[in-house]
Amino acid sequence: MAVPFAGRHTQSKVEGGRGGEGIIFSSLQSLLRLQAQVSTLYLAKKHIRARHAGLHRSVYKGRGMDFAESRMYQPGDDIRTIDWRVTARSGRVHTKVFEEEREKPVLLWLDLRPSMFFATRGRFKSVLAAETAALLLWKTLKDGDRIGGILQNGEHVEFKPSRSRSAALHFLRQLSDMTRIQPLGKNGVVYRGEDLQTSWTRLRRVAQPGSQVFVLSDFRQATPNALRQLAMIARHSQVTLLSIHDPFEETLPQQGNLRLTDGKRNLLLSLGQRLWRDRYTQRATQAAKTLLDFSRGHRIPLVQISTADNDNERLLKLSRGLR
Repeated sequence: MAVPFAGRHTQSKVEGGRGGEGIIFSSLQSLLRLQAQVSTLYLAKKHIRARHAGLHRSVYKGRGMDFAESRMYQPGDDIRTIDWRVTARSGRVHTKVFEEEREKPVLLWLDLRPSMFFATRGRFKSVLAAETAALLLWKTLKDGDRIGGILQNGEHVEFKPSRSRSAALHFLRQLSDMTRIQPLGKNGVVYRGEDLQTSWTRLRRVAQPGSQVFVLSDFRQATPNALRQLAMIARHSQVTLLSIHDPFEETLPQQGNLRLTDGKRNLLLSLGQRLWRDRYTQRATQAAKTLLDFSRGHRIPLVQISTADNDNERLLKLSRGLR
């Protein structure tokens, strides 16, 4: 299929909705309203899984990473923390005091490529990704952390991590605008897999050690080289994959004709050919297995979110999957 289409089920809901708000696009107001749902979203703190420095309080006791001050040495202090420069200058033994780090920069990488502008039920994958990103944004700000993001829709739009509410509003406004416009590549051709590799390579360069990185995508055309970039990020940051999918992408109906449209063009599919359906299902199954194997192999959490999920199911999956 050369371009993504909306199914008839979604199209009928759009015609009866408020111009498609919350179904085929996200308004800024709808993303702002999601702030009220943060109280029900419990993101449990993770245990340390790697040797890299974490920026939230860990379950292990230990020295933080920020130097606070030097003070007189007291019996019981760790001799490894002796401040030799101050000791030599003053003639009295001093020890370094470290302050525990609690701030954690959070980055949201959001997929807004053409394949995300699709759904056969619920809402477009792009809308679901935008709403999920907004939830994570409001939760991050509530925790007092800095939030930034990257929007990928052919252009690579970056937002530096910040605790500023005005910066968050700017991010959400840009995100809302991008959900209203379905992007296409050169000459109207859908992007190739190299786009993910290029974007995730740039993400790797901006993700600071110890950051929390959320990748929201349908992971279509995620090549091994592209996924390798995420694995490299996971070596020094906490990465969570949020896979956005539609049930139609997994299994096709067994019979009948299906008319798909993007509002300008129409495509009629005959679902009676079993061989064609089986090949479609096999490709979808293999793609899902590849992503799951990658997640398990690199110990990267994977959260599966469907366009058929209601708000409560989405919140439950987030709270369970991000522990």
